[in-house]
Amino acid sequence: MELNDPIAIVTLLWDANPHSKSFSSMYDESWVEKLFRGCHRNLTQPFEFICFTDRERDFEEPITQMQMMASVPSYADCIEPYKLNRPMILMGLDTIITGNIDHLADYCLTAENIAVPIDPYKPWQVCNGVALVPAGHHLVYDNWAGQNDMDWIAQQGPAHIDALFPGQVLSYKVHIRGAELDDARIVYFHGQQKPHELDDPWIAEHWS
Repeated sequence: MELNDPIAIVTLLWDANPHSKSFSSMYDESWVEKLFRGCHRNLTQPFEFICFTDRERDFEEPITQMQMMASVPSYADCIEPYKLNRPMILMGLDTIITGNIDHLADYCLTAENIAVPIDPYKPWQVCNGVALVPAGHHLVYDNWAGQNDMDWIAQQGPAHIDALFPGQVLSYKVHIRGAELDDARIVYFHGQQKPHELDDPWIAEHWS
């Protein structure tokens, strides 16, 4: 990493395989590009969009590709981007950017601790639908031995996005479904129900 490198916006894409669950078997290049465009609309500072992928892809948007280490990736491999050791916002493909995220990027550029959401179903633990990652966290990858990604991140003692930025990084199923976006900036879709299955008007506006 160079000192003048822009913040990285990072996601992962791999073809469905025996590790994949039914609710995440539909991802393709279009999901990556929609996430890129959501960031482009809502982040005013320079950024590099990086996709860790199992094979070379054809993207229409300016997306940096990085070959994943695993030949047959699993969800646990969402830890691999930490090896970048640079400020990054790490998000799943089932994520919609719904408002300005400059301040979330600034957190990654100035803070010290990783920040992730509190699990919306189990508030005594965290989830990793979105991670705000300052520079210097390569050991999260270096010391990883293939554990479940959420369990491993929980062991890093992360800060809670919910406390740092209340009401801005939200679960669709728990916080948004049947409600208004209000001040939401990022909506993540974990498990069942993905954006392409829903007809909420705000999805058509922000997921394109």
